[in-house]
Amino acid sequence: MPVALGRFRVSPSSCKKLAESHGFWHTSGSESGSTMRKRPIIALFFLISALGGGVAACGEKKTDPSGKTPQSSVTPASSGSSSTTTTAADSRDAGAVEKPYDGPYIGALYGQTPIMSDMEWPKRDDEKKEKGEKGAVRIGYIRQGQKVPVNAEPHPKSNCKEGWYELIQGGFVCAKYASLDMNHPKIKLAPHQPDMTTPLPYQYGYNVANGTPLYRNYPSREERMKLEPWLAPKPKAAPKKKKEDSEETASYGDEQLDAGALPLQLATATTTVTSTTTDPFGLGSEELDASTPWYLRNYDGGKVTGITLDELKGEGPMARRMVKGFFVGLDKSETNNGSRYWRTTMNLYAPYERIFQHNAASKYHGVWLDDSRSEAKATAEVVKKAYEGSDGGAPPAPSTSTKIATPDICKPGSKSQVAIVTFYKAKKYNLSSSRKAVTTGDPLSRHTVLKLTGDTVDVNGATYDETDEGWWMKRADGVRTNPGPAPKDLAKDEKWIDVNLKSQTMVAYEGDKPVFATAVSTGKEDKEDKEKDHKTPTGTFRIREKHIAATMDGDVATDGPYSIEDVPWIMYFNGSYALHGAFWHNNFGRQQSHGCVNLAPIDAKAMFGWTEPHLPDGWHGVMATPEKQGTRVVVHE
Repeated sequence: MPVALGRFRVSPSSCKKLAESHGFWHTSGSESGSTMRKRPIIALFFLISALGGGVAACGEKKTDPSGKTPQSSVTPASSGSSSTTTTAADSRDAGAVEKPYDGPYIGALYGQTPIMSDMEWPKRDDEKKEKGEKGAVRIGYIRQGQKVPVNAEPHPKSNCKEGWYELIQGGFVCAKYASLDMNHPKIKLAPHQPDMTTPLPYQYGYNVANGTPLYRNYPSREERMKLEPWLAPKPKAAPKKKKEDSEETASYGDEQLDAGALPLQLATATTTVTSTTTDPFGLGSEELDASTPWYLRNYDGGKVTGITLDELKGEGPMARRMVKGFFVGLDKSETNNGSRYWRTTMNLYAPYERIFQHNAASKYHGVWLDDSRSEAKATAEVVKKAYEGSDGGAPPAPSTSTKIATPDICKPGSKSQVAIVTFYKAKKYNLSSSRKAVTTGDPLSRHTVLKLTGDTVDVNGATYDETDEGWWMKRADGVRTNPGPAPKDLAKDEKWIDVNLKSQTMVAYEGDKPVFATAVSTGKEDKEDKEKDHKTPTGTFRIREKHIAATMDGDVATDGPYSIEDVPWIMYFNGSYALHGAFWHNNFGRQQSHGCVNLAPIDAKAMFGWTEPHLPDGWHGVMATPEKQGTRVVVHE
């Protein structure tokens, strides 16, 4: 029988299997009469600490356009999957030799297969109050195709007739949404799992034109011609006739068409029909706007406004349409009946020619202040992956010319801080012995990370900061960290994150010790137009849930709808506001977002692994709980 531990139930067999896999379980004598030593207690602690606790992003909502989320009294959040999330930084016992797990697995059948703290579904708030119970909570989820170690004994109950299965890592999964059969079609044919060794868990595609459909399955030729009118033969220019012989006709290929056969209006024979990408029938903007769908209108290169995400939803074979600029996660390209498609990570199909494969994610990253840390070494390996197969060559070699120690770097109130170059034409400067003049030196690459000693000087109205290498940086050429005071109730070595909206920087701490610093992009501010004001809210929060990747979308009155599938390394801390990776821009150190705290992908991955709650191997999302709280996030001016 499972035993209750806080809000989680753990069976002795689960504890034993996990302990054995991590080298914690020792017995003496026979198996039946064995006596446990102290290490199983460590294993039990390991098991509990492996457990943790959607919403959309940055004040907006999340959607699952595939419609493939399981329906039950549980409302699954976002989606994703993982292969392995543990790095050297995640090791709970550096001396333990892990044994490979050779037991049974259970695989997810849906975009979000919920993992519960007990063999129950969450109770309504009024039920909890009436019965005085806390009830079960969702502590995480696995995405379709993911598999995790499990005890193969089912526990059928009225709320899950198929049976609950207890995970070795803790938590319970209802077999209605999962299977022990690894050859199940929904597991075997699921999109590929995320790559946990690279800056981004998936590849991404950029939608290049308005109206691109996302199909639920391969469409027929007739369905494509109906839903993608731009595939029809382009109309030919009508032959010129004498003015007196002019009559209303419409030339479409070599056939004469009835006006009602296609959504186009008749053009006089003296009209030159010119087709464009946004006007495939050559109708002209006035006629087009009056009689055709939004995705065939001419926006003169501007953003689509007046259309909402709900209006993009489709019916039948089409899940929805996309606006130019939407991003999708890419699984692989496939061909069916001579047509090529991108299969997305959401199990939908996009016409191949309408999706541009995005390979321009920023390679910028911040700095671990102690490069001997395991996290620093793990990040260095991720950086190498970022440069593999790219045109950017090898990653820049770390500086070895440090001349001045910076023992108080990034401590609150210290003058010694980290600086990040944001100006494209920045240079190094040399200060004269009189400290009254500077001379320019070598150029500085944008997003170079520097350690400042705290010594400053003003020359000819400009401020310069001394670097630990002995040369000087013009302060106007970049941003520098400026952390606020630590929370007063901070526990010893407790992790917390400081985000400074004014300097657009972030520093991660363990107690009063700074461990990581970088530049970020928070919400764009507009004090004159509230509809354009996306300022990131200030305050003290805790990370509530973490997702390897999830869709972020929303309707913005001034910008129109936006949608980015599988935004990477999400850490929600305040409603729909999150720390997360941003692969679509490289503007770190300046405001950019709709309210979230954007991190470069490499930094986001590093923080995703460092923050709590820890994501167990094979899970795609994890939720904080009162017993296992998330890392504190302090946002200030």
